[in-house]
Parts: sequence; structure tokens; C-alpha cells
Amino acid sequence: MLDRNALFLMILGVCVVNGIFSPYLNVAVPITVALMPELFPKTHDWVLFFSSVFVSSCTLFFSGVPAALYERLIERNPEGTAAMWIWLAGAAFLSIPAIRIVMAIA
Repeated sequence: MLDRNALFLMILGVCVVNGIFSPYLNVAVPITVALMPELFPKTHDWVLFFSSVFVSSCTLFFSGVPAALYERLIERNPEGTAAMWIWLAGAAFLSIPAIRIVMAIA
């Protein structure tokens, strides 16, 4: 059985894949340009990097909402892994368009 740390690393991996290969990066680019720190130049490479990080972070956040609700309302055990499995399923569901692109490349 997988523990909570291994499941969290799997969730992070799915979110990173979604951030890199997501077809919604073109939606995130204008948002990222507005939110980018002034420390970094607004070149194509930096904008794509921060857009990828933005999409990954949004995937991590939005896929965790159902898991947090489940853990708060139904399961009160902090050592349980059911909420982590729900979080992984949510991240995988949000990553379906990116996984399709990865499968088309391979």
C-alpha cells in the first residue's frame, strides 16, 4: 500500500505533466505576463516557464478541493489515504487533455 508521501509525489508528477503539456497554456500566457515578477525578463522562455508553473499550481490547487472537502466532512482520520487518492484522481481528471497530447507524441 502506498503511503501519503508517495501519493503526494505522484500527484505532483501528474500536475507537472499537466503544466508542461497542457493545451491551456495559451490561456495562461496573458495571465502570467501580468503576474510575472519584474526581476525576470519577459522573454518567450520565461513566460512559458511561468505559464507552466501557473498551470501546474492551478491543477494542484483545484484537484485538492474535493479531497479537502472529503477529508473535512467525511473522513476525520489525518493518517488516512482516501483523500490523497481523491486528490490524485482529481489531478488525473484535470490532466486528461495533457495526457492525450503526451500519448500522441509517444
